[in-house]
Amino acid sequence: MATINTDISQKIDIIIKAEDTLSLVLNITDSNDAAFSLVDYYVFFNIYAPNSEDTLIAASNITARDSSLSLTTSPSDYFNVIANYTITKSDGITMDDTNGKFTLNLSSSDTSITPGSYKYKVRLKKGTTIKTWMHGKFKINE
Repeated sequence: MATINTDISQKIDIIIKAEDTLSLVLNITDSNDAAFSLVDYYVFFNIYAPNSEDTLIAASNITARDSSLSLTTSPSDYFNVIANYTITKSDGITMDDTNGKFTLNLSSSDTSITPGSYKYKVRLKKGTTIKTWMHGKFKINE
């Protein structure tokens, strides 16, 4: 039997200290290791409760992207990333579009959550195309 695998996401675990700031730079490349252009992409970084899909932190570049594309933020822009359409950090991600880089910025108050193991996903959206690029554990140490 043949298999078709469309899951391009990478499982990468992230460990940080509670109440530390985080500035995490991520480089996205294509299959030829060239920088993946992020022009026109929305990027969403969500941290979830350990045993559910309840969102604790939802960071995005949506504020900057809507401004540059002259869009208004509406629930359809979020593509149901989180149930109540609330992005807690609508400017929590900064972009270097043409070089395929984005930076997740979390403050000490963002990481002031109960130490333990959580889940996260990084999703990219362009038009109607949605791809999960990264996922894994997001562990907060005491």
